[in-house]
Amino acid sequence: MSWSVEFRNVACAGLPEKVSLQIQGGRSALVVTPRGDEGHMLVRLITGLSHPVHGSVHVDGQDLAGLSSAQIYRMRQRIGIVPQKGGLVSNLKLWENMTLPLLYTRGNVPPEAEETALRYLEMFGYRGNIMALPAHLTPHEKRMAAFIRAALCSPQVMVYANCFDDLTGAVRAQWGAITTEFHRSSPGMTSICLAASPDVARDVPVDDIISLQ
Repeated sequence: MSWSVEFRNVACAGLPEKVSLQIQGGRSALVVTPRGDEGHMLVRLITGLSHPVHGSVHVDGQDLAGLSSAQIYRMRQRIGIVPQKGGLVSNLKLWENMTLPLLYTRGNVPPEAEETALRYLEMFGYRGNIMALPAHLTPHEKRMAAFIRAALCSPQVMVYANCFDDLTGAVRAQWGAITTEFHRSSPGMTSICLAASPDVARDVPVDDIISLQ
């Protein structure tokens, strides 16, 4: 079953005004915010890390305010986040960062997951060492690793947290092609692209565009 994401008249610190939006399950949407900071707060609200002072956030039809900590934790495991800066563990190698959630939740990395990771590395054109530490990776490569890490977990919701804002046209188009392929190959998955510019829509095809500017 597809997970929808809905904000109902949400107000909280970090958002300039009340936010109402609805993203239907299984669709891809670009949510344009005035600045990257607002996108960061939307991620925290979707994952239950922050709570609105007014209104409600609903994921998969459930009001997050009514869920227990254990329920929030389980829901969070089904939401993939691609942070703008990658969010990698500094003392883990590239391959370890990409496969860490699978090792944590399943205890192993299935062969098909390894094949998928290698396929995405090839799609991104990565020719470096898969055992490189994050300090030796470019910002683009860190973001790439974060995408693969999230994709391997087969999320119900995939959130791209301002990943496209600072990319050049060619690189952004590459990301757009890869993320679109991932969305289409993941039946029922909901994809949310947060951006501070509507120009992202030129290179990242989505079903819906929601402007909060």
